[in-house]
Amino acid sequence: MTTESPGRDTCPSKVSPSRESTMESTTDLDRARREKKPFFYCRIVANHPIKCFVITLLCHFAMMIISGILLGSGFNLFPTNFEKLPMELYDIPYRLRDYAWRDRNDYDNRFKRTLSNQGFVTYERGLYAVYSSVDLYYDTDGGNVFTKSNLQRMQTIENELASSASFSPICMTYNSSLVCKPFQSILRYFDGTYKHISATLDDPNFNNIPGVLYEAVTNNDTKSDFLFFLPKGYSLSATHAHGTLTRSIMAAGCSISGTTKCALKTWRTETLVHLKKIKTILEKHVDDSTDDFKFYFHSLNLWLSDVLRQAIMDMLCAVGSMLFIFCFMLFHTRSFWIAGWAIISILLSFLGTNIIYTGIIDFQYFGFFHILSIFIILGIGADDLFVFYDNWRLTGFSSYPSLAHRLSDTYSKSVLSMLITSLTTSVAFFSSAISPLLATRSFGVFSGLLVIYNYLSVIIFFPTVVTVYHLKYEQWTCPCCRKCKKKENPSEKEIKGNSNEVYVITEVEMTVNEKESPTEDYPVVNITVNGVPIPNVKEKSIVMNGHSNGHISNGKAVMSNGSANGNIANGNVIANGKPKSAHGSGKHEKDAMMIKALHKKKQKKLVVFFRDYYCRFVTHKITRCVALPIFAIIVGVFAYSASTLEPDNEQLQIYKKSHFYTQAMDKELYSFVQNVDDNLLTVNIVWGLSLKDRSDCHFSSIDCRGTQMYDASFDPNPVANQQALKDFCDFFYNMTSSDINKYNIKTDTSGNPEVACFTRDLETYLKSLSIGGLDLSLPWDSTKTLAFMNAQTSFYDTSSFSSYPHFLSIPMQYWMYNGYSGNFTADYGMYNDLFGEENSTYSTALKTDSSIFYGNKLKYLAVSVNTTINRRTTGYSKGIPIVQQWEELVNNRMSMMPAGVNNGFQLTRDSWHWFYVLKSLADNALLGILIGVGLAFPILSLSTMNVLIGFLATLSICCTTVCVIGVIPLAGWKLGLLTSLNMCLVVGLAVDYVVHLAEGYTLSLHTDRYSRTRDMLEEMGPSVFSGACTTLGASLFMFAAEIQFFMQFGVFMFCTIGFSLIFSLGLFTLLVGLIGPQGNTGNLKVLFRKCKEKLLKRGSGKTS
Repeated sequence: MTTESPGRDTCPSKVSPSRESTMESTTDLDRARREKKPFFYCRIVANHPIKCFVITLLCHFAMMIISGILLGSGFNLFPTNFEKLPMELYDIPYRLRDYAWRDRNDYDNRFKRTLSNQGFVTYERGLYAVYSSVDLYYDTDGGNVFTKSNLQRMQTIENELASSASFSPICMTYNSSLVCKPFQSILRYFDGTYKHISATLDDPNFNNIPGVLYEAVTNNDTKSDFLFFLPKGYSLSATHAHGTLTRSIMAAGCSISGTTKCALKTWRTETLVHLKKIKTILEKHVDDSTDDFKFYFHSLNLWLSDVLRQAIMDMLCAVGSMLFIFCFMLFHTRSFWIAGWAIISILLSFLGTNIIYTGIIDFQYFGFFHILSIFIILGIGADDLFVFYDNWRLTGFSSYPSLAHRLSDTYSKSVLSMLITSLTTSVAFFSSAISPLLATRSFGVFSGLLVIYNYLSVIIFFPTVVTVYHLKYEQWTCPCCRKCKKKENPSEKEIKGNSNEVYVITEVEMTVNEKESPTEDYPVVNITVNGVPIPNVKEKSIVMNGHSNGHISNGKAVMSNGSANGNIANGNVIANGKPKSAHGSGKHEKDAMMIKALHKKKQKKLVVFFRDYYCRFVTHKITRCVALPIFAIIVGVFAYSASTLEPDNEQLQIYKKSHFYTQAMDKELYSFVQNVDDNLLTVNIVWGLSLKDRSDCHFSSIDCRGTQMYDASFDPNPVANQQALKDFCDFFYNMTSSDINKYNIKTDTSGNPEVACFTRDLETYLKSLSIGGLDLSLPWDSTKTLAFMNAQTSFYDTSSFSSYPHFLSIPMQYWMYNGYSGNFTADYGMYNDLFGEENSTYSTALKTDSSIFYGNKLKYLAVSVNTTINRRTTGYSKGIPIVQQWEELVNNRMSMMPAGVNNGFQLTRDSWHWFYVLKSLADNALLGILIGVGLAFPILSLSTMNVLIGFLATLSICCTTVCVIGVIPLAGWKLGLLTSLNMCLVVGLAVDYVVHLAEGYTLSLHTDRYSRTRDMLEEMGPSVFSGACTTLGASLFMFAAEIQFFMQFGVFMFCTIGFSLIFSLGLFTLLVGLIGPQGNTGNLKVLFRKCKEKLLKRGSGKTS
């Protein structure tokens, strides 16, 4: 291979004949820049490198000390919470309404209605524990599950689970003897469990499968329960049975009393211990699944435990990413010193940022999203370090008056570029801080601070690391298989095969041909100097003097940093201070050429590639003609894909689609005839409550719900108000079928809406009573109430009734206690939680039971409506219109009601609020992208002081953003929670590389676009490429994550960095080589100066 001289004019340039004078001018500018007075910090570092290194290092470690002190003092420096995702939206009323309803009984003087018999079994584990039960799914993937072999396999699985020693301690029991209930399964219709209903339902050997199933689905005593096990599209007859899948439930139990109380977390934890042992059996059958018979399972208790464990395991991918970045840095820098301190500084930046985040700004939440910022800062930090270090190495090929001058030139070439990238990236993250959702707001603030902190670390600490390495360790090598030893220095030791003299060569034409020699430790080069061949020179024999070992610049060999052991005389070589002619003896000429060969060899191949080969390629006419249409097609395809992006109508999916948990939940939601009622929404219309008051809550608290507030104007007792409530209930009970469909109201088997509105059932109960021939229908006034109480003197004392205002509470309490018999009724089970009583000055103990007080004030009242809205399959695009319909309905009804009952509102548990959370995430993601892109143009234009460069760089960022968004539909994803969160990162990560290139273009001392493009690629191309490689490699580790969000995060990172690299090194480089500004084109300084001159000229003209 033939290597040309390492000058800066290897890329073709289309410049006028004044090229020579232009080059002289450029050389003068370059010399002026190199000899410019060093930046004060660079002078300090160059003069006191060890002290600066120690001081800045101690500042970093001070963050560890401060963290230790804060932790030791009890300060919550790491307010971690990985179990709860704070996605609370308080600028709409639905979350505050929800919390108000949940905490409705948190008031003083509450009267709690209780019965000795609450309608529930009291023996141990007699109640069904949904949280810990295990759902089993048997899927034939389009085949027929109702075959003898499949039913026998189901039986084998269920028998093995039932016989497990861990099942009996948690199973739901029949009675106080604690006998476990069998699985709720389609097999119960074969094993004789229901043979008392029909003799057909007794076929333990599965010899009459169609007959049994057909009997179960047609028999009125079994049909409603049997539908639970049937898939959509099933086909059953007396002679034929077909269904693609079915399900069973391994029921766990809990109690309302005893040691296994349903509300106790200790019982859930104890149950989990047994479930984990059962899980080994379940996973064995999952692994044994075939294409014809697949088995899945799901348990909420197990699922939550596995999610937390898996999330921690997936976070360990950060360790793999860190190791990869360290190894790449080591490969790139060839220095353990630089790579090690680089990683340490990045990690300590994380710690320092956390002190600012929690100790100064006082955020009290730190979750999974914050941990993900490790991946982000590893990539950004490595990119900044590569930019600085590569610029430092490039300065090694130029001469400087001092080390401070070289360090200052490195600063001027890299610090501004890093500032722009850090600024734009942090602005993109800070744009998430406008989100009302704490999870995204806190993540945006933390990540933005982290980027800024890391930038300050790079520009303050890393220069000291590089300087100390340059002065102390640059001459050292550390082969893998032998002890470190210092390179031989020709000024200290005689070079074998040469004289003791060291030469610096100037103005010599040379060609170097490298030859591989597998039998030697060092390559061999053939050198031709001014037509004189010098063959077979070992690189081992070529050594240099001075700090940087010298270099070759623009065809001239000089010493770096002004640190040669002598002076450079034009056209001569200096040997230990004694000038010798470069064209003298053959010995001198050979020694000089060996020195220059080393300089050529020391140039980084990646620099040569970008400066020479890639520059010629990307600026070639054919490349332009081919590449521009290709880029247009790529952007067009991904833009079309992005236009097909749809809102996600499903709830949060934690695991990958291939995981058995995800498969099980998908089957439950979409594959069965009958939905689980727990998935359907219930709408409550409530009176007597007000929105929670969160004015005393900390702005970042995830546990504070606020102060419970009540509507002081609520009064259902006046006759007009009772009648209004009765009319309100009648409206729902008498709804037309069109209104029922419009509001998605669920109906019972008779077609009546499932509404729990107290007036109808209360009135039905009162009319069933026969008390002195009284008319007990609603509404009640003081006369009717007094008459009723006088007829029940065994219960009531009416001596102080004259001013009693709480009419309605008397019949409602009498109804709940079933005439104070204390017997549980269906009405008690339905309505007891829908209204609350408060002891007042009129409260009086019942004559027959002093624990019961009548005459209480009604504190709140509610109506409950069941709907067909599935909370797990309804997204915000469908859900929000439903919310608005209900809000309009209730508000219209309230406007027609009298004072005292006209402040009611509607709510659901979680779902109404969740729809708006999803919409807020999507809106914030799009807003963040618009803000990031919108600010990129002015920031880039002002930082580069060139509007054309700012426009081209922003165009590259836009193309990257469009392509990344276009990946979402192509990957089969929709705009949901996870994708919205990840989209917030796109612009922040897309700006880095194109900003470095834009800065490299504007810093070029040449005036023509081709030379500027070449300089840009030489100075920034390797850094951009290396930075992209580290982030791409780090993101690959996230592909192995099982948690969907982490995997998607890795894909977003990979795609964002990949497209950013393509459009920066590809499209942007191509465009600046084609239409990039030349001379002062687009220069804002020139524009401002011209505007100023015109204004001054106009002003002077008016004056004259």
